[in-house]
Amino acid sequence: MRALSAIGGSIKNFMILFSFIVNLILVIVLIVLGLLIFEIKNQVATPLISGLHSSFVGLNEATIDWTIPVRAQVPVRLDVPVALDTVVVLTDAVPLTVSANITLPGVGELNNATVNLSLPAGLQLPVSLNFTLPLDQQLPVNLDVRAVIPLNQTQLQDPFENLRLMFEPLAVGLHNLPDGFNEVPGFVGDVLDSDGINLLAPNEYSLDPWVGFSRTAGIGYSLGDVPVPPANLPFETGLVPLGGIPLIDQLIRPEIWYAGGPLNVNAQAQAGLTQQGVPDWSYNGDGVPTSAPPPEAQPIPDATPAPSG
Repeated sequence: MRALSAIGGSIKNFMILFSFIVNLILVIVLIVLGLLIFEIKNQVATPLISGLHSSFVGLNEATIDWTIPVRAQVPVRLDVPVALDTVVVLTDAVPLTVSANITLPGVGELNNATVNLSLPAGLQLPVSLNFTLPLDQQLPVNLDVRAVIPLNQTQLQDPFENLRLMFEPLAVGLHNLPDGFNEVPGFVGDVLDSDGINLLAPNEYSLDPWVGFSRTAGIGYSLGDVPVPPANLPFETGLVPLGGIPLIDQLIRPEIWYAGGPLNVNAQAQAGLTQQGVPDWSYNGDGVPTSAPPPEAQPIPDATPAPSG
């Protein structure tokens, strides 16, 4: 019994010592983390999260500006009908030799007489053209086609917007947190204040997350104000990005959550698209079938719900 008691006491002492050592290590780690917390926040977390968020904002603001050289030989095979009345001008004198029956007073008739005439240069002759002109040749095409495409006017806006919504609360919140121990007392005072503190409040970063691009786009482009052909106008489906964390997303997009949340809004929008005959391949990412006819449905108005108060 004494041996078992001694072993139990040794185990107890070891557990106490082991627990003390573990707790001491945890305390040291917490102290080190506490001393480095603002370094981690300022040098790692904020640049990483803000860099991701601002990149997605920049992608949504980007514009593709590219010139496509078209060099080809286009075969042309067709019959061109020509039917018109026009006037031709003789560039040189035209000699004519014709047979004629001539009646001479007092002499009589001369049958099959030969008459030599000359049509002078510059004479205008009215003519009527009516024939078919066959064309069968290669036409050279030498064009430089410039395309200026803002990405926020294409389907790429939706994934960029969804990524922005996921990272924006973290990026804005990190910039609203203290940057050093000297700012902690004021921050704690704001938190304990009756109004509290809004970590999603606009700040210098959120007002301009993306500073700009290293290359310009659209300078000298003369077709920016030309309306898009009606047959190429897109449909506004009413679908909205799913967003990020629901509790935080409600603060960013309250109008979506007033309508029941993104899933409910999208379900209603899809039901409306089906009723109006809009093919699902045109908006669900499956791509355009090569043999599919163009949709006959009318453009659908934007179904994004408006704020209710």
